[in-house]
Amino acid sequence: MAARTEHTQKRRDGSKMSALAGAGSGSQKLQESEAIPIWEWIVAAVGFMLVAGVTGFLLFEALSGNRLPPDVKLSVASVIQTRNGYLVRINAVNQGGMTAEGVIVEAELRNGIEPLERSRTTIDYLPPRSEKRLGLFFTRDPGQFELQLRSLGYEEP
Repeated sequence: MAARTEHTQKRRDGSKMSALAGAGSGSQKLQESEAIPIWEWIVAAVGFMLVAGVTGFLLFEALSGNRLPPDVKLSVASVIQTRNGYLVRINAVNQGGMTAEGVIVEAELRNGIEPLERSRTTIDYLPPRSEKRLGLFFTRDPGQFELQLRSLGYEEP
């Protein structure tokens, strides 16, 4: 029994020695296997550039952005006949640098100087450099008369 224990002890010591002897080359292999691949560096660099670019743009806009008041441009997109009359689809574009809330839009059908029909709607929120679509209903055909569009006012948020 003592011989067996001695043999096991030698084997353990031998495996420790071989492990220590191979530790130098093993740690080098371990470092090589744990090294970060080049594609991970590339992805990290692209991610950093995107985050830095967005942050820079937001800082630039905050410090020197367009501070012009809302400038709402209205245009007729289409006129659609419905069961109860006509729907005038309108594009509203805020070309200004500030947000407009509660923009009141009015369209009026005119026969020369005589107003025939008027319709209004409100745009709740119109951010700068954005576009909203809206619709106004009329009982008369807007194609037969002059259609005038205008924004009546807005509120600052």
